Amino acid sequence: MRRLPWSLSLFLLSLGCAPTQRQTPDAGAPEARPQRLAVNIVHTYPHDPSAFTQGLQFHQGQLYESTGEKGDLRRISLEQAAPLWKESLPDVFPEGLASDGERLYQLTWQDETLFVWNGTPPAKEKQVAYAGEGWGLCYWRGQLVRSDGTSTLRFHDPKDFRVKSQVQVTLQGVPQEMLNELECAEDGVYANVWHSNNILKIDYATGRVLAVIDASALAQAVRGRVHSYEAVLNGIALEPGTGRLFLTGKLWPDLFEVTLVGPAATP
Repeated sequence: MRRLPWSLSLFLLSLGCAPTQRQTPDAGAPEARPQRLAVNIVHTYPHDPSAFTQGLQFHQGQLYESTGEKGDLRRISLEQAAPLWKESLPDVFPEGLASDGERLYQLTWQDETLFVWNGTPPAKEKQVAYAGEGWGLCYWRGQLVRSDGTSTLRFHDPKDFRVKSQVQVTLQGVPQEMLNELECAEDGVYANVWHSNNILKIDYATGRVLAVIDASALAQAVRGRVHSYEAVLNGIALEPGTGRLFLTGKLWPDLFEVTLVGPAATP
C-alpha cells in the first residue's frame, strides 16, 4: 500500500468508527465457493516506473492516476509513460481515486483529508476531513466506497463524506484484510489485496467475495524490471462505455489491458 517494512504492515489493521453493518451474512448459511479467474494480457502500454500508483480512474474520457509518497494527481495516456498533466501534493500521502462523472475524489493515507477536484484541468474545489486511514476509493450509485486496509468497506455520502453504512468482506466466512485500491463495477467492487497478486470481486450488499482473480501473470511480465519490495500490483480502471479493464502496479513500467478468463487453477 505504502512504502513500509513488511514487519510493520500488521499494525495497519486499525478500525475506524463502526456504524451499523450494511448487511450481515447469515451465520448459519455457508458461503458459496468464489469463482476462480485469471487475467489474460490483451495489450501492454507504457507506464511511468517512478509512479507509486495508489489509484487509477477514468474520468470524463481521460485516464487519471493518484500517486503516493511525494505524490500527485496526474492525467496519463496509453501512448506515453510521462504524465500529460499533474498537480503535486507534497505535504500529504495521496491514495485512492474515484469519479462521479463530474468530480474526482482523492483520499490521503493518514492525513484524514479527502480532496475534491473539479474542472479541466482539475482544480481543488474543497477538502473534507474524515476519521481513519484512506487506502482505496470508488464511486457506486451515489456513494463513495472506501477501503482502509482492514476487511471493512465503508460507504460514504459524497457531499460531506459521512459514513452511511459499512460491510465486512469475507471469503467463505473468513474476513479478508489488506483491501487496497478499489474499482466499482455493476457486478461488484473489485479490490486489490496489498502485497498479493490477487484481486477480489466483492458483493456490495453482503461483502461476500464472489470471485478471486489471479493476476500473477502481470507480476511475471514485469519481473526483472522492478527492483523494490513495494513494486506490487495496484491500480484498477474500467473504461466506461467499452468495459475495457486496465491494471498496473506501483513502480511498474507497464500498464496492462486485460480480460478475465477462467476457471483459474485452484491452489
